[in-house]
Amino acid sequence: MVGVGIDGARGSWVRITYDSISLCLTISEKLEDLLIEGAVHFVDMPKDLATIDAPDRSCDAWMRSQLKQRKSSIFTPPIQDVLMEASYAEANAKSRELVGKGISKQAWNLVPRIREFQTITDADVYESHPEVCFAVMTGNEASFSKKTEAGELERIELLRRYSNSSPWKWKMSNVQVDDIIDACILAVAAYEAGTTGMVTHPDQTEGAPFVAVPKTKER
Repeated sequence: MVGVGIDGARGSWVRITYDSISLCLTISEKLEDLLIEGAVHFVDMPKDLATIDAPDRSCDAWMRSQLKQRKSSIFTPPIQDVLMEASYAEANAKSRELVGKGISKQAWNLVPRIREFQTITDADVYESHPEVCFAVMTGNEASFSKKTEAGELERIELLRRYSNSSPWKWKMSNVQVDDIIDACILAVAAYEAGTTGMVTHPDQTEGAPFVAVPKTKER
């Protein structure tokens, strides 16, 4: 069993694989090149979006409900109906016209990655979120921002329960330490989901956008 965690970085995708022993790092410009047959993949990127008819993603509300201090890490992605607009200004204006609310610049900057993710049809490739997975696996959300030294150490402490590998020690100009740590958390979470069970919110059978996480551990 292999768990795969994937996060977006500047101009590339960061992949971590976890096989119960090692956390192994790979960087690629194309998401499809990072997929592994038979593995469970957790990707930190929205995939299925809200629409004019269903303008809110209930999975975003659920993720925010799992976080208090870190809920700002859950941003609202654009609706599907504006995803192919040529510019942020056009997409923002169209979103306001269609559903009465605009989109953030942060959300728009991820649109090329969202478009790419939507081309992936392989089974066992799921949208997930490292902050929510951390909360599920530890029973509590992270106390510190991942951008701080204390936040890095807090997340590394979780990862040390699974492996002695330290892929975040690699120095790369286009990849931040927190990108690698996020991908590590997702890889471990994907492994847990593949070996001990996975749940989605909302349930996949409802046909709405959903996120995947490992089964909640006893708190």
